[in-house]
Amino acid sequence: MTYRRIALALVLSCLMAVGALAAVPGQSPTDRVREGVDRIVKMLSDPIMQDPAHHDEAITRLKEVAEQYIDFGLVTKYAVGRPWLDMSPDLHKRLVDAFVMLLERSYLKRIPAYGGQNVTYTHEEISGNNAKVQTEIIDKDKKIVVEFRLKIVQGQWMIYDVVAEGVSLVMNYRSQFAEVLNKGTGEDLLKTIQNRIEQIDQGKEEEPAS
Repeated sequence: MTYRRIALALVLSCLMAVGALAAVPGQSPTDRVREGVDRIVKMLSDPIMQDPAHHDEAITRLKEVAEQYIDFGLVTKYAVGRPWLDMSPDLHKRLVDAFVMLLERSYLKRIPAYGGQNVTYTHEEISGNNAKVQTEIIDKDKKIVVEFRLKIVQGQWMIYDVVAEGVSLVMNYRSQFAEVLNKGTGEDLLKTIQNRIEQIDQGKEEEPAS
């Protein structure tokens, strides 16, 4: 697994853990991200979280709070792109549910054991209802640059994209999804995502495509 994939696994698990925290009035995007990172570091230091026998339980705990912090609807909408506008609300829901499962399979089940990685917050940029928080993840002698992209949704900052080493999670999937949508329909895309999930579950896809 490349260091960028390791970074994405760590970052996505951070996002999954933040949801249990209530939004703080006037909280900056950096503060929002920092709270999540601090929380996941504490969680990953828990022997139970590190125990392979409790891995599924750990994933469940992360998933239960995810939707309170990540706007998976936006993540999926931006990954699908313009074709999203022509899809039905029912298909939207099914795509979001399937994409969340794909992200879980692709990253959370491959979370490397926490080994003292440090996170430094280097820059924050706010433009209206959007923001970017740049960070550096220090893993031994490696420095991985990660950018969180956030948007204000119902009064609080929500993450909708993560850019690791210059590669956007959303844009990477958009290019993959476009290959399907250029020739097929939203239903075809849904089937493609579901097939990929099955392949991962069967051990036929060793690493995430991004």
